[in-house]
Amino acid sequence: MWQALHDAWWRLATCERPASLLDALACAVLRAAAGGYRLAVAARDLAYACEWAKPARLPCRVISVGNLTVGGTGKTACVELVSRMLQTQGRHVAILSRGYGGRSAPYWLRHDGARLTVNGQSAALDGMADEPQLLARRLPGVPVLVGARRARNGELACREFAADTVVLDDGFQHRRLHRDLDIVLVHARTPFGGWPLLPRGPMREPLAALRRAQVLIITKADEALEMVGALGERLRTLAPEALILSAGHAPSGLTDAFSGTPMELSRLEGACVGLVSSIGDPSGFEATIRRLHATVSWHRALPDHHRYTAQDWTRLCAGIVAPRPAAVVTTQKDWVRLEAVVRQGAAPPPVPLWVLGVEMRLLEGHDALAARLAGLHGR
Repeated sequence: MWQALHDAWWRLATCERPASLLDALACAVLRAAAGGYRLAVAARDLAYACEWAKPARLPCRVISVGNLTVGGTGKTACVELVSRMLQTQGRHVAILSRGYGGRSAPYWLRHDGARLTVNGQSAALDGMADEPQLLARRLPGVPVLVGARRARNGELACREFAADTVVLDDGFQHRRLHRDLDIVLVHARTPFGGWPLLPRGPMREPLAALRRAQVLIITKADEALEMVGALGERLRTLAPEALILSAGHAPSGLTDAFSGTPMELSRLEGACVGLVSSIGDPSGFEATIRRLHATVSWHRALPDHHRYTAQDWTRLCAGIVAPRPAAVVTTQKDWVRLEAVVRQGAAPPPVPLWVLGVEMRLLEGHDALAARLAGLHGR
């Protein structure tokens, strides 16, 4: 049911003209709600502009990575990229995450090179958000602090982990915390005028909000090269002082899900595969698989942050029928959530399950971004 509702909303959110009277009525209701949302956003921005509301300040540098839309621009990969660049510059980094799709109680994760710990101890990861787990696994030694009160978690990062720089994951709309650098991601296929605001469309803020950003990164640029130039010009009119870069998402590795054995990406070349994902941009995942010269037999795309159940796994395995694919491929983020279900005595699938790793790579402007990050600490 939730999948059907999600698909219906996305179809209405991105269509230009309603296809039926029912769609028109639904759009009218969503448009009215979006009007109220627009007023709330304007009131918030006015409060901060007039200093009626003042953001909290941390005793360290704060870098926000965010976007204007609901999911799908590659924030997690960008947080990883920025964190690695900061580590290269000798910074002590911590990540602050809201932890969407996980439990509400605050906690912190860190990978010591051998295991992932929760609040410094071995513990079950059930119910914890996928993105913080993925970041902690891919950035050993970097604490990932999860919770709604990110100013408090930032103070904890400085006090307990000696962090001199924190990266705020999905923080562009989190105005309650002062930041020294706002990095905003814009999907290469974002319309020049923007989609409608929530809940009529997927926009959290109007495109004009980009004037608050110091760095803009056009993501998935390698999937829409024909649109990057025009979008870049449009962004320059909205944020003339911002550094504008472009980035793509490249596969970083392929592993067998059950054994953890790394495999060559060439294993996908010419293979017929099925896909399973619950991410913000499932079409981007599929495009990556096709660029590796694999044939996609089918794609089970679920809503972003879907919490997998044993029933989901059973239905997936039952759906793998003749002609069987050579393997089923999923994302690292999905495997974080699937693994707990699969390890609880579930039957293995009738074909191999592979996990594709993906990382963000700047197509241009790497040195410019590195210089901007180094400048935060006067280097």
